Amino acid sequence: MSAARRLWPDDPVDLARSLVPIGLLALATALPGLRLPVLVALGAGAAIAIARDAPVRWSWAAAVPVALSLTWGTLAAPLAAPDGSDCANPGSPVSTWRALEALVVLAALTALAVVLRASPGSLSLRWPARRWVSWAVAGFLVSGPVALLAGPYLARPFFGDVGYELVAGAIVPALVFAVANGIMEELIYRGALLGWSARVMGLGPAVVGQAVVFGLAHSGSDVIGLQVPLMLALGVGGLLAGVIAVRTRSLLIPIAVHIGLDIPIYFAFACGT
Repeated sequence: MSAARRLWPDDPVDLARSLVPIGLLALATALPGLRLPVLVALGAGAAIAIARDAPVRWSWAAAVPVALSLTWGTLAAPLAAPDGSDCANPGSPVSTWRALEALVVLAALTALAVVLRASPGSLSLRWPARRWVSWAVAGFLVSGPVALLAGPYLARPFFGDVGYELVAGAIVPALVFAVANGIMEELIYRGALLGWSARVMGLGPAVVGQAVVFGLAHSGSDVIGLQVPLMLALGVGGLLAGVIAVRTRSLLIPIAVHIGLDIPIYFAFACGT
């Protein structure tokens, strides 16, 4: 069995060392003011580990794109026009800002993959068996409409009253936003943080570790209600997505469902009532 497919690591010391970058990411989610220092620390740690060709280079490098995304979240994002005029705008600042984030973060991930000589398969970037493709299509077709209709009700306990107009013309910028966010987050969490970390710490700890960070990352000042249940729900979602990625050896299903679930987020940001 390859190193990336072992359930548990052969060396518990490697596991302990690989938990350090996971712990730094958890710290960055809890204390936004530390996100830039954590990014610098993870980048330095990854550079040292790569230069030494140490096994933990995989887990340190895996954490860098996540830290970069967290740091990006501290920047002042452009807002949609309050009169709703940006709702159906193909160049909506909400969608273009998220697309720009995805380009920056995925460029960093690509650079790390080149330095590590990592294959696309190490990030679960492969086409799965035909039956899983059908599941991915069904997942998108179901999750998108259900999320659009149920989104305001599901969001209320966490974000307060969230209402939006279902404007047909907004589907283009909404898809830009959702595709950028869905692909970026699946690649950095279920691709790098899971796939690369598993080479050192084993699949079991890697699946759980990425889910914990994913849940913690989705908290913040915009959550005005129940923070812990939201983090738990998203952590469980990240856990399920990780298991699916491992089972299918592909990110196709997690990406498809993630895109569908993210469509109403654009409507909430740009088409709010």
